[in-house]
Amino acid sequence: MIYFVGGSPRSGKSILGQQIAAKLRIGWISTDLLFEILRAKQVEGMKTKWDASTEAITLAAEWFFPCLERFVWRISSHAESYLIEGADFLPAQVARLSAKYQISSVFLGCSKMTLDRFDRFPGHTHGYAHLAKDVRQQFAQDIPFWSEFVRQEAERYTFPYIDMSDEFPTRLNEAEAMLIVSPRCN
Repeated sequence: MIYFVGGSPRSGKSILGQQIAAKLRIGWISTDLLFEILRAKQVEGMKTKWDASTEAITLAAEWFFPCLERFVWRISSHAESYLIEGADFLPAQVARLSAKYQISSVFLGCSKMTLDRFDRFPGHTHGYAHLAKDVRQQFAQDIPFWSEFVRQEAERYTFPYIDMSDEFPTRLNEAEAMLIVSPRCN
């Protein structure tokens, strides 16, 4: 089983990924790491600046898909189960992968975001703290729009979506239950 935790930045994907991986005793990776490898190799066409428009999010996910597909193919030959989390894929890519692999997925978002919440959100990505305030403010402003796009796409492809804005621990448990209980096999 390949588990996917996707969604907007700062929605709790890494926390959920780590929690599930520990519970199921499986490996996991953030697409952030895969992107760092691609960045180090200076791969052409890679997204290099923040753009939360639906067009840019979709183009970036499509650009990344061959890398994700190759990673899933390779990891499935080495591990029975594995978890992949990140903001770099959308439900459309997971749906395409579900035609070949046993998959369970959940998408997370955050419909309410302020700069204060962005700065103190319980995520594992510390890289945001060193960004200028106006850049962090732009991220905080864009996350609800990104989340709404992911919500619509998850609904379109019939994947579960959880808004993590309120009662974070409760929503985290809901997302875990959806991911572990409802695999999608085509």
